[in-house]
This record gives sequence, structure tokens and C-alpha cells, in this order.
Amino acid sequence: MKRSPKISLILEAFQNLEKAYVDLKKNLEIPKEEFVKNKLVQDRVRIDFNLAFESSMRVCRHLSAVYGIKTSSKDCLYKLAQHIGMPFAEELKKFSEFYFKYRDLKDAVSPEELYDFLKENLVLFKEYARWIVEYIKKTTGNYLLIDFELLNEKAKFIKDSVKKVDFVLKQGLEEFKKTPMYYDRVKYFYQVAYDSLFDICKHLAPRFGIKKFGDDCLTKMVEKGIIPEEYYDTVLKMMLLKNKLISTWEVSNEELYKSLQELNPKFPEVLREISKSLKKLLEEKAKAKKV
Repeated sequence: MKRSPKISLILEAFQNLEKAYVDLKKNLEIPKEEFVKNKLVQDRVRIDFNLAFESSMRVCRHLSAVYGIKTSSKDCLYKLAQHIGMPFAEELKKFSEFYFKYRDLKDAVSPEELYDFLKENLVLFKEYARWIVEYIKKTTGNYLLIDFELLNEKAKFIKDSVKKVDFVLKQGLEEFKKTPMYYDRVKYFYQVAYDSLFDICKHLAPRFGIKKFGDDCLTKMVEKGIIPEEYYDTVLKMMLLKNKLISTWEVSNEELYKSLQELNPKFPEVLREISKSLKKLLEEKAKAKKV
């Protein structure tokens, strides 16, 4: 069976890489003399350099397995770069050599050498990520970098959790109130359903142009028209109930039962609306590519 790149793994690694890259760039903006004297900044740079390189390597190890490239830690970036046609494969080879020299305590790298090397070569992290993302888009046709495997997995969690909560609700309120196990069961599966729906939202939101969001991801989707406006109160109640259940707030048996009676059937509906909007987005992108 042919392996495919795991989009979520790559995006997560590159998010970590981007964060480390931004911090590195900021800390390397100070003059070299100041950097050499400032042990605190040096330590921050070393930590971020490790994070950036290991994030790059995480993607490299994964794609090496996907594409069947035999690599080691020291030549992974170089061989992957050659495989996908990066024009700076040799630079990545030198970059890796420097990193492992810097990591070797027997062959210490001075603050001056670290500063000079990173000032000159830091951009390689950015270019490496850009080339891989473009290569995956081109070779898979997945130009929005959507992890369909993740979406299907989360949708299954929602479907299974809704069924389990529904089974308990069908036992009736009186049975629910006198059976502590039922309370714990629906609390757990409600959170699984909500977290899975939120994970879908978090993954898709940037594809729909939602750049800034937190706990309000689902309400942002309503505001953007991805989920119909009529569901605003529903997704807001879903979020508030989840937050209540994981906080010190006490949710009584009766309150939880009635809330779930209202919200549990809405999970498949909200998921269906997101799916419709995603299908429409994919169709629009496909048409745009043909033009």
C-alpha cells in the first residue's frame, strides 16, 4: 500500500519551526558584540535552534519513510532536498554538519561562530519548509493541505460518542439521576464529541480564511457563514457546557441531562454543515485551478 504524507504531522512540525524561526530572528537582530556578552540570549537561541532543527528533522524522517529514502540523522535533510529537487541541498548538508558539530560537546562552537552561522543561514529553515509544502501540494493535488484522515477519524469519534450519549439519554431522567455511572459516561463522551468537533474546526478554520481564533472557533465559523447562523446559539452552548464540565462549576444531573437532550442531536448537524462548506470550498478551488 502506497504511503501518503501525514498532513497534520507536517503542519504541526512546521508550526513549531515557524515559532522557533521567529524567535531566532528576533534574538539575532542584536549586534554581535552584545550577543557574545549576553548569556541569556545565547541560551534562548540555542533552545530555539534545537527546536527548529528537530522540527525540520521530524518532517524529514516522516517523508523519508513515505518516499522510501534511506537516510540517517546527519544526511536526512540533504537526501530529502535532493529527492524533491531543492536547489540548496548542499547548503542543507553544511547546515546539518554545523548542527551536529554544535551539538557535540567535544567540539564546542563559540558564541561568535553560532551567531555568524545563524545570521547567514537562518533563512534555510524558511525555504526548506516552503519547498516541502509546495512539493506536497503539487504531488498530492491537496492544495489546501487538508488532512482528510484526521477529519474522518474525528467525525467517527463524534458519531460514536453521540450514539453512546444517546443510549444513556434514552434511559430517562429518573434513571439517569439515580445511576452515577451514567453521569460520568455522558460527561466523558460529550467531551470527546466536542473536542473532536473543535479539532475539525481548528484544522479547517485557516482554510476558510479564519486566522485568529481560540475557544471561539465554532462561533467564528458561524460568523464567517461556514456554519449557518441558526446554529450560533447551539455552538455557543456547546462551548459553554464543555468549559463548565472541565471547570470547578458544578453541573447538576438534571441540568446536564437537559443540556444533552438539546445539544447531542446537533453534533451531526453541525458536522454536516461544515462538510457542505468544505465541499463547496474544494469545488471552488478546483475550478480556479482549471482557469
